[in-house]
Amino acid sequence: MPDKTNYVSIVEQKNTKPNIEDVIGGFLEGEALENAMNFVAFLRENGMNPRWSSANAWRVTGKKSKTICAINLGGAKGAHLRFLEVGDWRVCGFEGLDTKYLDEFISCEEMKEFVWANVKPCDRCCSCGPRRRTYIGKQFDECCMLSIKNPDARGLTLTKKIVEANQCYIYADA
Repeated sequence: MPDKTNYVSIVEQKNTKPNIEDVIGGFLEGEALENAMNFVAFLRENGMNPRWSSANAWRVTGKKSKTICAINLGGAKGAHLRFLEVGDWRVCGFEGLDTKYLDEFISCEEMKEFVWANVKPCDRCCSCGPRRRTYIGKQFDECCMLSIKNPDARGLTLTKKIVEANQCYIYADA
């Protein structure tokens, strides 16, 4: 496992605002590293750019700098990241309060199950409180967001489809 005392790197990020590829190997290894690098390559190939936003967090934007999703690496201390350990990564931040980008998957049972399994329950980490949201026809009363943590190869394929759907939805008017 990568060095758990990698906090110096996290502190330096504020000054360097690194590309995710420059630090990811210090926090992930093996299949997790391979999948995360595959995901970052997919983003860049499709005109989506991960830009550093805070400690171990990158906001992914497309044209006109609209946010499509976010990538977080474990190891940072903070309300939203405290449940991610070194060796963990996640893709989140797909929606504000709108989940309509997922409507195209209403007839896909595999995608429904994947999304429902990755809805993060609210743990009252900040003042926003629990939210009631509907994801692909299923209501969640106390949830935080869709947060895909450590996707395996199949999960990564489904995550990419979600990102593409969100990108299309966000830029439908553009």
